Amino acid sequence: MAEKQDQELPKYSRRQQGEVKEVEKQATHTSTDSQTYKIDLDGSHRFYILILSLIMALSSVANPLLTNFANPTQMVHLYTGQMMSQGHLPYLNTFATGGFLFYVIIAFSYFLGSSFWLMIIEFLAFYMSGIYFYKIISFLTEKKGLGITFTVIFYLLNIALGFGGLYPIQWAYPFILNALWFLTKYFAGHINDEAFIIYGFFGTLAALIDPRSLIFWVLSFIIIGIYNLLQRHIARGIYQLLCMIFGAILVYYTVGYFVLNMGNLPAYISQALFYNFKVFALAKDSLLITLPYQILVLSASGLLLGLFGFFGHLGRVLQFKTVKWLVFFNLIITLLVGIFSQTYYVFSLLLALPFGLILTALVISDTINEQAGQETKSTRGAHRRKRNRELAGSYWSIFAKRHFQLPILVMVAGILAPILLGVLSLGMNRERSAISRYLQENSSSKTSIYVWDQSPKIYLDSGLQSISQFPNPTVNTVGSDNSQKRNDDILQAQAKFIVVDKSQELPKEISRLLKSSYKQVSLENADHFKIYQKK
Repeated sequence: MAEKQDQELPKYSRRQQGEVKEVEKQATHTSTDSQTYKIDLDGSHRFYILILSLIMALSSVANPLLTNFANPTQMVHLYTGQMMSQGHLPYLNTFATGGFLFYVIIAFSYFLGSSFWLMIIEFLAFYMSGIYFYKIISFLTEKKGLGITFTVIFYLLNIALGFGGLYPIQWAYPFILNALWFLTKYFAGHINDEAFIIYGFFGTLAALIDPRSLIFWVLSFIIIGIYNLLQRHIARGIYQLLCMIFGAILVYYTVGYFVLNMGNLPAYISQALFYNFKVFALAKDSLLITLPYQILVLSASGLLLGLFGFFGHLGRVLQFKTVKWLVFFNLIITLLVGIFSQTYYVFSLLLALPFGLILTALVISDTINEQAGQETKSTRGAHRRKRNRELAGSYWSIFAKRHFQLPILVMVAGILAPILLGVLSLGMNRERSAISRYLQENSSSKTSIYVWDQSPKIYLDSGLQSISQFPNPTVNTVGSDNSQKRNDDILQAQAKFIVVDKSQELPKEISRLLKSSYKQVSLENADHFKIYQKK
């Protein structure tokens, strides 16, 4: 797993450097003394990444025009940020599994007056993610064409598996992929030890956006330690560790100050850290059905090809084994987190997406090399550039054919399904808007309510707080402890209004409470809901 640094240094002559910028050999030593390393982006490739990032931002459920297309989890994220902007704390007033900075950013957008501002964050997150993902693929495969092809696939699968965005892992992508690019350069001998301050800084930011990104940071820490031990760089490893700690302290001291002042540190650790790694299930659907379903989506999307072809690739390509092992182990663990989610939503697979695509790109690159043989190396000038353009055009074709064209089906279905569900819910959403207006007119800003509905839209539209830590009856309530806490919160009868979706089954104790302590309110055109007001 660990190899000598001189084995990992790319071997390029000065005469080849002009062609490197045009086609496959992407590494350019801009300064031997300072050991800098650079992958140049073609102008057209940067433009593609820019446009795709803009599309991702515009299609986000943070877009007020598309909020109705959000799933329950996305709605709860928006609700948590909205409540935080009103002074209600996540982890205390609302059960939350995202990182503290994630909700701070959402709250800040509501403080500015609209979730529209989150679209800018989405754009920046996807743009930086695309840049680093492109660099990693281009460098490891030595093919810019393959780099931009898989970057496009990265965006398409992001919108297919996580339609609407607003998932913490997508905002953590830039820091994770930046760190992976950092380590790629480090194992190639192009990083000074002092730069690990930035590595620790970014790692901490990622963990404060999505705590599950700690999987990557823990594994990378282990890989770096093993690498330094095998290279007998003990003192150097200790120095790197100190640099990482210093970078982490720069963030934790700042954020920790606010968390401690808010008094929600124990709840933060319990929910954002322990719950994320203790409870993989996101719903209560049958594992016997959801597990094969998740694996089928993984296989069809192309994320498993690199996993099964990994050892064959290592046997053919000797360079950069250390960073490839890091990607492999991250893929294994994040896949386990995703496939045991017990839900038909596939956004949990976003955690494994970049790692699966990187390994798949390596296998596809091997296939191309086998087909091309030595032709690319022996050809020069215009013929060489023409041949590489032909190869670039076939990258997508090879990827799709290796998966029987199923990635196209996954992308189309992943995009159309939430749109179709949103269209089918237009009638219910109109009712939710009407109920929200009624609640606003008959409540004060301090009024608490509860909405037993798949969508927390009524909370968002009315601006009213849930009486429970669990505003949605199904999100984060898989465990018996959390579902009981939800019921206990409602049974205290502190909610002035309780709104119930008629199609949802209520626990018996909640039904008894409604009969004894609440009266039903008649509201015109509310065919799908019952509204109860406290007597």
